[in-house]
Amino acid sequence: MIDVTFLLLVFFIVTLNFRMLEGRLDSALPKGMGIGDGPVDEIEKLYVAIYVAEPGELVADPEAKGLQMYQGRRLRYEVGARRFDTLTGMRDFLATWPTRDIPVSVDAKVATTYGDVIPVVDTLLERGFENVAFVGSFEQDW
Repeated sequence: MIDVTFLLLVFFIVTLNFRMLEGRLDSALPKGMGIGDGPVDEIEKLYVAIYVAEPGELVADPEAKGLQMYQGRRLRYEVGARRFDTLTGMRDFLATWPTRDIPVSVDAKVATTYGDVIPVVDTLLERGFENVAFVGSFEQDW
């Protein structure tokens, strides 16, 4: 048994191929692009923030046993510099937006829940915005 072990050990040592990496990875980068002095075009983006204006009260949901829901909860929405107190107002504003192929960033602020974010995403998709991403910001007011 020991003979077989030593034979296997010798076989693997002899067939092992030691290759030193030279500290670089070969890649095929385009020659005409990279750091340059040319002008950079600004990409138009749409920023949507969701804030909790009034947290409301967490009560038992009468329709679903064991689940809870917020009663009297109000949200505030910001699209760029514009503020909206209702989702309908934001929906109407987005209907007048000139282009739909721009990236949209949705930022759910402190104390927002999954149920607060999904109607906003549904509204954006309903209005034709397809490039929707979620961003986060660090806030200390927990």
